[in-house]
Amino acid sequence: MLYGIVASVVALLLTTVLTTCARLLGLRTGLVDRPGGRKTYARPTPHTGGLAVVAGAVTVMCTGYAPLGPGVAVLLAAAGAVALLGFVDDLRPLGVRPRLIVETGAAVAVVWASELTPAAGILAVSWIVLVTNSFNLIDNADGAMGVVGVVTALGLALCAAADGLTSLALLLCVLAAALTGFLTQNWHPARIFLGDCGSLFTGFVLACAAVLVHTGHEPLPGAVGLVSLTVVGLADTVLVALARRRAGRPLLIGGTDHIAHRLRRVGFTVPGAAVVLGATAFAGTLTGVLVHSGAWGPLAAGPLFLAVAAGVWALLRVRVYERPAAGTGAARRAPQVGRPRRPRPTGRRGGGRMAAARVVAARAAAVRVAGVRVAHPRSPRTASRRSRVAAVLARGQASATATGARTGGRPLQPQPPTPAPAPTPAPTPSTTQSRTRTGTRTRPRTAVPGART
Repeated sequence: MLYGIVASVVALLLTTVLTTCARLLGLRTGLVDRPGGRKTYARPTPHTGGLAVVAGAVTVMCTGYAPLGPGVAVLLAAAGAVALLGFVDDLRPLGVRPRLIVETGAAVAVVWASELTPAAGILAVSWIVLVTNSFNLIDNADGAMGVVGVVTALGLALCAAADGLTSLALLLCVLAAALTGFLTQNWHPARIFLGDCGSLFTGFVLACAAVLVHTGHEPLPGAVGLVSLTVVGLADTVLVALARRRAGRPLLIGGTDHIAHRLRRVGFTVPGAAVVLGATAFAGTLTGVLVHSGAWGPLAAGPLFLAVAAGVWALLRVRVYERPAAGTGAARRAPQVGRPRRPRPTGRRGGGRMAAARVVAARAAAVRVAGVRVAHPRSPRTASRRSRVAAVLARGQASATATGARTGGRPLQPQPPTPAPAPTPAPTPSTTQSRTRTGTRTRPRTAVPGART
């Protein structure tokens, strides 16, 4: 017990110093992540923090003061191989196949030493590879991976100590202390990142420790305990897989669609997102420890799983993709914005079609008055034509304004109307018309009484 405390304190101080040295090394050698693309940080940041975590944990564990069992020694050697794989990937990105080969080989070595049955061993190897990469995916925000790793390591250390696995419990405590020392410079705003070297090392150690702790237990409580202790990494992996499947995006290409990114979208700060992930990891770790100890039954983890599933469903609705990826199924299924749709018939004998035709004809007549052609109301060309009509009206108003300016700023005075000619008086009864060969001439004549007119 006393040695565990001393070893944890030494690992904390040593990793803090090594993190500073690793940061300076990354800046001088150019091992930095540069902003741009899907990167959300604003300045080049070294990604050599994993070297400090691995060096601090392995150095403290290999001092020789505490005896390491055969299983823990194999675990440290396999984790060192995975860390070397991550460091090479930090220097030059590797493909999926080399990573899976090395991770699977390291997992097989650990499972072989644990003496599991072949069927259980295959499941354990698959689980270790899955959890290792899921923890690697969590390393996408300042402090997220460190907080989740510390909480999970401490919970697994309690389970290992309860089962009498003192060497494994010591390794997990030292790992938690090393991650805490790294967090002193990885908290927002981060001055150094963990990188694939540190994230793969941490994920592999935690995944193997979870398998070793639950070896020999009942299948159902063991499975519930495994899922509870690694619930954050599994939830992030499931969320990313579902979101990229729905959006038609490649699964193995990074992006800003993880839990931490979506929490930022809904209003959380970077430290707030790390705290949310840490709180979720604490709830899962507490549930896993209680189920492992037998204080709770497997069904007691139901509320935790339901809450995590509801959170994944809610975060899945947060929009993180600006547009569908080119050449993917989502892009081919995207609706055409400017394409008009045919009106659907509503009557049995064409009544709906006739009504739709009348509507289209009325719209055509109304738009033809403005001098533009008919287009679908949802088409972007319709908006441009309406803007042209508005421009014509604006030019007319500007012309009227210019005419007023030519008259000295006074509006044109309307001219008085031309007086109409005087009407011709109507003929009176005393006036008669006489016809001549050259035309009609009016000559007054006095009426004679009694004469016929």
